[in-house]
Amino acid sequence: MDKRLINLLLVEDDEDDYILALDYLQEIPDFEFNVKWLSDYDLIMQALQDEPFDLCLLDYQLGAHTGLSVLEAAKNMGCATPFIMLTGQSDGVLDAQALTLGAEDFLVKSEINSVQFIRAIRYALARKDIAIERLERLKIESDSRAKDRFLAHLSHELRTPLTSIIGYTDLLLSRAELDSIKPELSIVHSNSQHLLALLNDVLDLSKIRENTLSLNKSNFALSPFLADLQNLFGIAAQKKGLLFTIEADTPVPEFICSDATRLKQVLINIIYNAIKFTQSGEIRVLLTFEQKHNQSVLNFSIRDTGIGIPQEKLKRIFNPFEQVQDTTTRTEEGAGLGLAISASLIKLLGGNFQVDSVLGQGSTFTFLIDTGVSSENLVNLNLQQPVALQHKALTTNDTLQGNVLIVEDVSNIRLLLTNIISATGAKVTSVDNGQKALTLLSDEQQHFDLVFLDLHMPIMGGREVVVAARSQQITTPIVALTAAALKGSEETLQALGFDQVLTKPIDTQQLHECLTHHLSAASNERDALESEQPITTQTKKVLLLEDDKDARELMGLLLKSLGIEVFSAQNIQESLRVYQQEQRFDLVILDLNLPDGSGFDAAQAIKNINATQQLAIISGSEPEPESLVALGINHVLLKPVSLPDLQKLIE
Repeated sequence: MDKRLINLLLVEDDEDDYILALDYLQEIPDFEFNVKWLSDYDLIMQALQDEPFDLCLLDYQLGAHTGLSVLEAAKNMGCATPFIMLTGQSDGVLDAQALTLGAEDFLVKSEINSVQFIRAIRYALARKDIAIERLERLKIESDSRAKDRFLAHLSHELRTPLTSIIGYTDLLLSRAELDSIKPELSIVHSNSQHLLALLNDVLDLSKIRENTLSLNKSNFALSPFLADLQNLFGIAAQKKGLLFTIEADTPVPEFICSDATRLKQVLINIIYNAIKFTQSGEIRVLLTFEQKHNQSVLNFSIRDTGIGIPQEKLKRIFNPFEQVQDTTTRTEEGAGLGLAISASLIKLLGGNFQVDSVLGQGSTFTFLIDTGVSSENLVNLNLQQPVALQHKALTTNDTLQGNVLIVEDVSNIRLLLTNIISATGAKVTSVDNGQKALTLLSDEQQHFDLVFLDLHMPIMGGREVVVAARSQQITTPIVALTAAALKGSEETLQALGFDQVLTKPIDTQQLHECLTHHLSAASNERDALESEQPITTQTKKVLLLEDDKDARELMGLLLKSLGIEVFSAQNIQESLRVYQQEQRFDLVILDLNLPDGSGFDAAQAIKNINATQQLAIISGSEPEPESLVALGINHVLLKPVSLPDLQKLIE
């Protein structure tokens, strides 16, 4: 067997000891030593700096210097060579000093003909090998993180041109005179959305690998959730002549606690693949609820009668960018990220993922998730009422009257409540933090019949608002919105001054009952007064700060299509000049990356002029939450920005 070559530096000022050590080194099996012998301090330090030694045998006595001084100097300059200290006699203090300075071992010269000498050398070399392996592993991990950061950065950069593609297509699709080419425009729009979905997959994968992807768990109704998927994929399956069903062979929880968005993402990925690779037969989703290891779990099984997956490729399909079909011959599109992301998401959701497949007969994907609920309140799965019908009672009853204030920092929830409550006939005003709410409630010119107040918001939370309002003798009914339905929390909130508590996700029936209870029909006198008052409208003014010319022009057009008067700037200095000239803006939209600073710099400068100015950030990536909170920015739009995005922001 070939011997392992070891480059060894022998630091010894006695030639007899050098020859003796060399003889014993040659007798060690499995190793061949290439020995360099030095005794001069400067030459020793130069050699340790210039040459990669696997091991150094270091004599303690070196004339004007000692082995300890060599060892200390070597470690100070970052030398990774392992050292074994040699001395003429045993010395516990010297031994401790050597080990403290980083020596691997300490031996008396009389022991170099013993097994202990051989063992010390083997251990020193083994520890060096372990250190090298660790460095290699760290390098691989670092390279992997660098690749993931690059992918994330690339996807962010691609969002800017996508903004123009999707935005202009939105704009063209809204023009009646272009009806003749709308089929072609729809194709452009559809493919742009597909490209955006692929970019989002890349971002998700990067977040998963960097352990920055977090879940947003909440209680949601299972049957409407699955009914939504039934409606979504039923038509797609029908177009291919396939049967698509979602069933449960056991009663299931009425509500589960999980991340509905991520669970839907997993199911869409798997079902979409099943339909894509199935030409005839069926796709069946089967649910089973069971108690497992003191845990209530929900099993999902998605079976198709498609082309199947070769056994040798089953283990690879969960690897990022892997495709069952070769990229040069495959007929179906996709980046090969869906299953990799799905497997990682299922782990985050508290479950596991597996697949069984027979080539030419079909595949079965199974996974389970922790439901986060007990085995009580089980019901039969009912997919007859889709999610869209949940608001029927609200949308069909438009007899309520009154002024409602919604205080919620999450724009999606704020928009949802606004739409639902507006559909009842009530007038809605919404703000995104408690300070603005308290200002409105304190204004004698304003009148509200009911307030929905979120508890957790930046600047001023709901608890502080209700305490301040009640101390000012404001008697308007205030309903708390909270995601924390803890025991005793309702009593505590009512003691602070809340009239009622609604937990998230908001139950529409409870919301309707709350509105009916608190809102009374407006008097004929108020209606008469309102009808006599002239209707005055004021065009909203928006300042747009965006350095990219195409994106700036596009967003300007989109905003103008919404009836907005737009002022634009391409850098911070220009934006401040425009802002000071015009004085009043309903909203300032700031790009995060600018040629003369960041959007946060511009936000700070504008806040210095007008602390109450409404601001929105547009960016290719999620901004730092700390910076948003510090500047009181509650609106963030991720590129590409579409017409519906801007419409929601303006509303």
